[in-house]
Amino acid sequence: MRGILTRLFGGTEPSERNPSRQLHLSELPPLTYVIGDIHGMSDLYRKLERQIAAEADGQPCLIVCVGDVVDRGQDSAGVIDQLMATPPKGLQRLVLMGNHEEMFLEFLTAPHSNHPWLSYGGRETLASYGIYGDPMQGFEIPTKRLRQMIEASIPAEHVSWLRGLPMALHLGGRYFVSHSGIDPNKPLEMQTSRDLMWTRGVEAAPPERITVIHGHTPVEAVGVTGPYINVDTGAYASGRLSAVRLTPAGFPQVVEVSI
Repeated sequence: MRGILTRLFGGTEPSERNPSRQLHLSELPPLTYVIGDIHGMSDLYRKLERQIAAEADGQPCLIVCVGDVVDRGQDSAGVIDQLMATPPKGLQRLVLMGNHEEMFLEFLTAPHSNHPWLSYGGRETLASYGIYGDPMQGFEIPTKRLRQMIEASIPAEHVSWLRGLPMALHLGGRYFVSHSGIDPNKPLEMQTSRDLMWTRGVEAAPPERITVIHGHTPVEAVGVTGPYINVDTGAYASGRLSAVRLTPAGFPQVVEVSI
């Protein structure tokens, strides 16, 4: 496992051949956990990572988060701090870009009081950084003042980390991980960022013999049969954060923590 993420991130810059920053691992690590949408629930993520570390018991282990780590829950800033921090011994983390990270970055680039992101969990994310709207007027704040508040409160390291997130991971020729799934009418290498972050309701088989693991659309429970595995159990609303455990020799297994 040593150096795997360094090698992976050598190819994350967008290019004509890799427009959506897809990463490749030729072999499955001894243990891989793909975690669903965290959505600002730092307590649930910490609990799940502790459980994963205990199960791994020092074995090399890769944690993959499918994106939407921010918004809706109350501690998006804390989630990013946790994901950027040094992981427990033997663990490595990889976080993919979700549509909520994309909206957050769009807001940071051009903040204004009517940005739609504010209604999709953005207010909670800004509050986690200590940025609050007026009790009477909400975020009806002049753009210049809003930008000043952002620059003073949101660490540049967080913004840089978010901008560098890849959008998909090919795992050992058996699994493909992205935030929302895929467009089954395109080869995996031709998926656009919109395909990987905004797709919903796809049931058609993937274009290749591979299992797609994703989040984005909350489900009551994770199912591990069929060509798609949805690991989003709506943590911010359900109080449950789910993952799927992958090994080179075994079948996918569901792991879950709750408040």
